[in-house]
Amino acid sequence: MECKQAVYSQDMQELFIQRVTPLEELRNTYGFDCIFPLNDQYAVAYVESRRVSSINGEFPSIYSAVPRCYAIMEDAGGGEVATSSNPVLEAMGIARLNRLPYLDLSGRGVMIGFIDTGIDYTHPVFRNSDGTSRIAAIWDQTVEDGVPPQGFVYGEEYTREELTQALMSENPQAVVPEQDENGHGTFVAGVAAGNNDRTSGFSGTAPFAEIVAVKLKPAKAYLKELFRIPQDAVCFQETDIAWGLQYLIDKAENARMPLIICMTLGTNSGGHSGRGILDSMLNYISGRNRMCVVASSGNESGYGLHYRSAGTGSEYEEVELRVGERERGFTMELWAESLNQYSISVVSPTGELIRRIPDRRNHSQNMNFLFEDTKIVLDYFMAEGRTGNQLILIRVTDPTAGIWRFQVYEDRTFSGGFDIWLPVHNFLTRDTYFLRADPYVTIADPGNASEPITVASYRTEDNSLALHSGRGFTRTGEAKPDVAAPGVTIYGPAAGGGFQTRSGGGAAAALTAGGCALFFEWAIVNGRQPQIRTQEMKRLMKGGAEREGLVQPSREWGYGRVNFYGVFEELRMVVGG
Repeated sequence: MECKQAVYSQDMQELFIQRVTPLEELRNTYGFDCIFPLNDQYAVAYVESRRVSSINGEFPSIYSAVPRCYAIMEDAGGGEVATSSNPVLEAMGIARLNRLPYLDLSGRGVMIGFIDTGIDYTHPVFRNSDGTSRIAAIWDQTVEDGVPPQGFVYGEEYTREELTQALMSENPQAVVPEQDENGHGTFVAGVAAGNNDRTSGFSGTAPFAEIVAVKLKPAKAYLKELFRIPQDAVCFQETDIAWGLQYLIDKAENARMPLIICMTLGTNSGGHSGRGILDSMLNYISGRNRMCVVASSGNESGYGLHYRSAGTGSEYEEVELRVGERERGFTMELWAESLNQYSISVVSPTGELIRRIPDRRNHSQNMNFLFEDTKIVLDYFMAEGRTGNQLILIRVTDPTAGIWRFQVYEDRTFSGGFDIWLPVHNFLTRDTYFLRADPYVTIADPGNASEPITVASYRTEDNSLALHSGRGFTRTGEAKPDVAAPGVTIYGPAAGGGFQTRSGGGAAAALTAGGCALFFEWAIVNGRQPQIRTQEMKRLMKGGAEREGLVQPSREWGYGRVNFYGVFEELRMVVGG
């Protein structure tokens, strides 16, 4: 089967493979149907679902190679209905910069890349004054019979010339049939880099930045089933996001432009230590000159989705989970340091007990209940492949509503305790949560990655933290988030035309990405610091943030509310010192 067919086939599964040997040798050794290089470190292999276990053994042995599932980082509102971008731009110090004519910053010469639900290229905020398109390119991964970008095997690429030709026609969709059905991608691209529109009271943060957008294809059905995610959930898989990252890098390098990558997706899958495959890719990109990665801290605090071990010292620690009436399935992931060892027994709401199942290396166990239809698969990982940490993956199907009790036994422990995460709230009903939840260590990946700039969200009306903004630190104690930006009832473009308000960590990350584009214009395009990268940008943002009354670093705010005028003030102090 050709790689292009394998990408879309629901009968083909995808695995990340490290490129430690030549690809052809890997293909012959493991019998992959298709293997395609992603970058210098990884390739993506495709294999028929019926052959996965015969090639790789039980699921626990390949967990680290399986793509994780990501959701858009959007949340409910919680503030006054916005009718202008001005309060947000004032709060971020952008408006003050705009009042300094000798700076004249608007993002010119800087590319901002988005990997999301697509972009409505017909919206006026993405057009130049002469009607041409401001969007340099769109890669739509959902188009199965399209012409892929050079170096890629699937999707359709639309260039600026094609987008402009469509805009000049009477029926743009007949020329370029590209849409953003969800609207999140259009919104975040707009608040980061949309045009100034005085009539509507809207302005993007960097209104002259170059825009490149990736429209992700939906995650395959087998992945949703594997992680017990509802089939109708808006969900994207890690392999497609990784391809999107490589596409953005290629576009920036070909255009010889500095690049800001805006990550507005997140997941609770993984150890929350910033060591996943996508995390490592973003860490590498963050270390490259002329590139900057901005990630959201997510919207997972306050939903009851994280449990942290209290260290009771008793025979076992009981974790109580309330499961809602409409819940059809979910996963739980227990993570602990590598030398620790835990095992689990389960008590259902009806009182039925599945006794403690010993932890054995890479062992999978099915739990079937006598008096209810619930099925649980328990996967033990003595040393998960990416981290070396212990992982217990609990996959639940058709759970009985009520209080479930998971009894976690300490078979061996040297340091710390354990953490358990449910999926992001987008993949659950609101009635499923831990009864004794911990609101901290709730930053969604890739916000736990060490090198990108991780952004929490707050309300500009009263400078209060957004209710569900992901809180740090990481599971291993690294200080995250880095800063906070406005993320509640943000005013921006709506797919299909007009404007709307949206909330969430994605909006906060997009606003911050636009601000970074302004600084990259000053530093790189104008030749003042031509080799700046994420670390220098992060250092200046932390130093220039507003943080009165905060203990630094804060688990909620990082080093404070980002202020891009303060970034220049901090630069002046650093240079002066």
